[in-house]
Amino acid sequence: MKDVPNRLPGIPGIRRLVIPGIAILVVTEGCGIPVVGLQPEYPPVERRTFSILTKYFEVSSLEPTLRWEPFPRPIDRKADKEGSLDRIGEVTYELRIWRTTTGESGVLVYTREGLKVPYHTLENPLEPGTRYLWSVRAGYTLDGRFQVIEWGLAGYLLRGQTVPNDSCFRFRTPENAPPP
Repeated sequence: MKDVPNRLPGIPGIRRLVIPGIAILVVTEGCGIPVVGLQPEYPPVERRTFSILTKYFEVSSLEPTLRWEPFPRPIDRKADKEGSLDRIGEVTYELRIWRTTTGESGVLVYTREGLKVPYHTLENPLEPGTRYLWSVRAGYTLDGRFQVIEWGLAGYLLRGQTVPNDSCFRFRTPENAPPP
């Protein structure tokens, strides 16, 4: 078999390894965890050893403050050759959190829409010692019409599928967290 590495256009640090009938993404630079949508800042996305899925990062409380990069992202600003970003109106964020279940899904336990800033402190405590999936997306007006970007995903990218799925951001709550 002949392996042919190809750099993916527009994605530095990621290469496509082509083996007849199989295409694999290979990380070649930096932490190299591919992210779609808004990049999470806290909890961070961390790779598990020998896995295509990311780690469940342990947060410090049952009411963590989740943070993500603001929209428009630096990549959006760099790509905006026509000045479209100047026509963007109010940006808001939608946040969803699911308690994990068996399989690729979860039970929706927390949702907020219309957030004005790229962070949110949970208003209701989560369960201790529990794994959660989370995702966020931005909504904005462009020329008076409301639009949204893709849900944030990381690691094993299941773009175009509904959330939650295995590519959602992940965290776990501490086992012995002090009460809120």
